Amino acid sequence: MEQLVNPYPGLLIWTWITFFVVLAILAWKAWRPMINALEKREAGIRGALEAAEKARQESEELTTKVEEEIRLSRYEAQQIISEARTVAEKIHGELEGAAKKKADELVDKAREQIEAERERTLREIRTTVVDLSLSLAGKVIERNLTTEDNKKLVEKSLRQIGKA
Repeated sequence: MEQLVNPYPGLLIWTWITFFVVLAILAWKAWRPMINALEKREAGIRGALEAAEKARQESEELTTKVEEEIRLSRYEAQQIISEARTVAEKIHGELEGAAKKKADELVDKAREQIEAERERTLREIRTTVVDLSLSLAGKVIERNLTTEDNKKLVEKSLRQIGKA
């Protein structure tokens, strides 16, 4: 055991040479490929993170655009509904006005027809009354008047005609 505690300079030099040779071989054959693989993996992870961030931003932009389009669509739909209501109210008013005008025309026409019929009926009644009155007067005069009364009536009528 004593030999392990006392270092020999030759053994120490060869140990250091072996250590550095193994270290150089490991650096050349193992560490560089491992470091390159780790750098590639780091670059891949960075690219994936950047792509994820970009996708997240695009997703937020698309969400904002979709929400804006939905808001605009709702606004347009409300405008269309409002315009449709206005047009419907206008058409309703026009139809109501046309119906009222037509009803007024029918009422006026009916009144005119009633008035014309009334006038025609009154003329007929007057004509009938006059005819009946003349007929009755003639019959009354024929029976009641004597020759002398007839002469007086003729003279009275001639005097009235003369005054006129």
